[in-house]
Amino acid sequence: MFTAASFRVGDRVTIRSGQSIPQSIATVERYTDGGRCMVLSDGSEWRADGRRQWSFRGSYYKGPVVEPFEPGDDEFVARRRVIGALRKFGDGLTMDSTLSTEALQRILEAVDHEKAAAGKAG
Repeated sequence: MFTAASFRVGDRVTIRSGQSIPQSIATVERYTDGGRCMVLSDGSEWRADGRRQWSFRGSYYKGPVVEPFEPGDDEFVARRRVIGALRKFGDGLTMDSTLSTEALQRILEAVDHEKAAAGKAG
């Protein structure tokens, strides 16, 4: 369990979803309300122990939490965001897309090249 002493101003922290999956990376910027509220670099406010968002008004909470940064968290977050952006891009492609055929072919060539470099057939 983490306490208010677990986090110091300037520490990198990982915001994890309710399933303990890294969502984003931030830095502790300051404490307010006599050290009870932790403000992160993304502007979000959390209890000083990182257990729930400061402005939450409920009795049962199973949402995101703040935990100390662990190696690999930033790579996981970056990979998740890239995959999401690529899915959104692909989902939005239609015959009416403004990208030229040549541009789409270059994108497909890059994808094929990366798949071959990774040793995957499909």
